Amino acid sequence: MKINFDATVMNEKTGFGVIVRDSDGFVIGGGYDFKDEKMLVDWVELYAFEESLKVARSLSIANAIFETDCVSLANMIKKHREDITIMGHHINDLFKTMDMFINAVVKWVNRNCN
Repeated sequence: MKINFDATVMNEKTGFGVIVRDSDGFVIGGGYDFKDEKMLVDWVELYAFEESLKVARSLSIANAIFETDCVSLANMIKKHREDITIMGHHINDLFKTMDMFINAVVKWVNRNCN
């Protein structure tokens, strides 16, 4: 399953979306949310990743490809063991919740493909 997540920040609001597709591109599920608070883009993208994990868990997905167009988040996730920042710590905590997956990868995808 491909699980695409994205986030946006506009004025004093943030939002995210998650969409789950099977290998044929058929939409299996998804979700979205908005918050009335200002956050840095990387944190909103991380929140979107966290929510995408929840969606995958609720759909009992065992093999997942998580896709994001946020290159900085994709790199932080890829190097999460080396990252000693607060965000890196949060990413490490999220990885501890990923034990339900048989296989899970996070990929950066071009915004035009996402």
